[in-house]
Formats: sequence, structure tokens, C-alpha cells
Amino acid sequence: MLISKDEIKKYLDNIPPIPKYAFECLNALKIGDLKKAADAAENDLILKKQIEKIVNSAAFSLRNKVDNTLQLFTLLGLENVRAIVYSYLVSLLQPKEWKIFKLDFGEFQKDFLNYYKKFASLEFGQETYKKYSEIGAIIPASVCVCDSLLGDKKEKLNIILNSAPLEYGTLLKRLTGESLFGIAATIAELWELEKEKCEIIKKSECEICDNPISALTHFIFFYLVSKPTFMDLNSLIEFNPKCIEYIPKTYERINNDS
Repeated sequence: MLISKDEIKKYLDNIPPIPKYAFECLNALKIGDLKKAADAAENDLILKKQIEKIVNSAAFSLRNKVDNTLQLFTLLGLENVRAIVYSYLVSLLQPKEWKIFKLDFGEFQKDFLNYYKKFASLEFGQETYKKYSEIGAIIPASVCVCDSLLGDKKEKLNIILNSAPLEYGTLLKRLTGESLFGIAATIAELWELEKEKCEIIKKSECEICDNPISALTHFIFFYLVSKPTFMDLNSLIEFNPKCIEYIPKTYERINNDS
């Protein structure tokens, strides 16, 4: 077996723990204490810089640049800050060298998070998005893990792929019994996301489409990797069109925009 379940487990077990101040920040956000969260983020310069970049981007159209962390957190709101902190954790998993997929991962990560926020709010309402905001931030982490795991076996995998009409996502499941979204769910568990949210992420594989949020994340991933910019990731997902039944507003909006 080229990739075993034990290899995946060993890799995931070696994911670095959440950095101290990011961990403190998340704990403060869980209890709704923005000031305490801002104080913790103040000590993680990379996290602070990432938040500053987002708030001072064109999306917020601020007249003056803001660099006070508490003010930044207040402008973003509790749920958006949580999603950004998890996006920061995902960015720490990026391979030093991409071996399989050639893409701007930061751009993919940003687009996935933005689409998730936009369409979860449209489909289910702002309150539901706020409750599950971290899901859109964590799912891209699995792309990093897949590249690292598959990249180490690239030559042997290519022999198999050239001799049979298989794709990386299918091959991953056949070799390990694990899927792209299953890996993302395991990472979410390691980062102590609530069990319900981990299950939603895992169900995003949509082998059986029965959860609306899972159907949305499944569709967003497929929609993004169908774009030329991220086409390299297309082989990681087997699209289930049944997911569209759960997200009619999203599907209609995308059809109208295209």
C-alpha cells in the first residue's frame, strides 16, 4: 500500500499545536471577550498583521488605516475574527514546496472563506453563518495535507494514474479509506472545534448528501476548483450534483452571475 492509514494518522498527529497566543485568542473568543482576544492577538505579530491586512483591504473601504487590534476586532465582529484566526492556523500548514498542486494557496483560502461567508449567509441567514463561520476557514487545510502526503509518493502514484482513469481524490480514498473532507474534519478535531462542526466538515464529502451546510461546502469546493486558477485541485473531489437540492439560492445566484 502506497499510503496507509497509519501514515495519515502519523502526519496529522505531528501537526504543530496551536500557537500560544492564537490559542488564548480563540479561548477568549469562545466566551465573547473581544478585549482579551485582542490582547492575546497583539502578541502574535503574524496573526495581527493578517487581521490588519483584511480589515484595511478594499472590502471594508475605511477612510483611515486602523492598526489598533481591539478596534480591528470590533470592526470585524466575533465570528469573522474566529474564522480569520483559523485561516491563520491553516496557513501554517502550507508545504514549504508544493509537489502536486500548483496554485496560489493564499488566494484559494481567501476565496473559499469569502464564498462560504457569502453563500452561507444567503442560503441560511446571518445567524447560521455566524454559528458555523469557522467551517469555511478550516476546509482548505486538507489541500495542504493532501499535497504533502501524495507528493511524497508522486512518482509511484503517477504510474497508477497513467495506467487507470483515476484521480487523486479517488486514489486517496481507495488507498486509505480517507477523503479530502475527512482529513479536514480530523484537523478540526485536533484544533478542538465542536463535534457538530467537525461532523459537518466530514459530511462535506457528500457520498450521502443529507446536511445543507455540508452540501454548500461541497458545492463551493467544486465551484472553485472548476475555475482555471485552481483547476489543479479538481482531481481531489468527485462532485455530487445532489448537493444542489439543498442550496437552491446559491445555485441560482451563481448561475445568474456567470
